[in-house]
Amino acid sequence: MTAMARIRPIDPPPLLVWSELAAIDRLQVQREELIRRIKLLPPRSFRRVELEARLRLVTAQQLELQNTLGDRL
Repeated sequence: MTAMARIRPIDPPPLLVWSELAAIDRLQVQREELIRRIKLLPPRSFRRVELEARLRLVTAQQLELQNTLGDRL
């Protein structure tokens, strides 16, 4: 029996996805900053609730970008 070699799918060159990768990195930095600021606030403060809502939005954007990028790879 001959072993079939697995052919790895061709990845797009990094130059074609660099803007998406940079956007994902920027969103991650925003998430980390929001998490840091949230930890400084009391649990039931209005500002904390607002920052948590922003964190959910930024996380959703990041996941959406990662999914679109994953579809292209």
